[in-house]
Amino acid sequence: MSFLKPKVYMPPAPPPPPPPASASDEDTQRAAALAGEAAAEQRRRRKGAGSTIVAGALGGQPGGSASGGSKPTLLG
Repeated sequence: MSFLKPKVYMPPAPPPPPPPASASDEDTQRAAALAGEAAAEQRRRRKGAGSTIVAGALGGQPGGSASGGSKPTLLG
């Protein structure tokens, strides 16, 4: 009963992508310099963790007392 099945059409394979262009030494040096400047700029703009963290990981106050016993957590 092959007359009930449609014929399968396979399109031709796409051509392979062109090889990447080789970068010159000048381009790689310039890219490295720009990446270093961007990293330095990001470090300068970074804020300290103390100004953004309100509570500890378990819900306690930062720098809380070191008294013994159980510490209250968010889970109870």
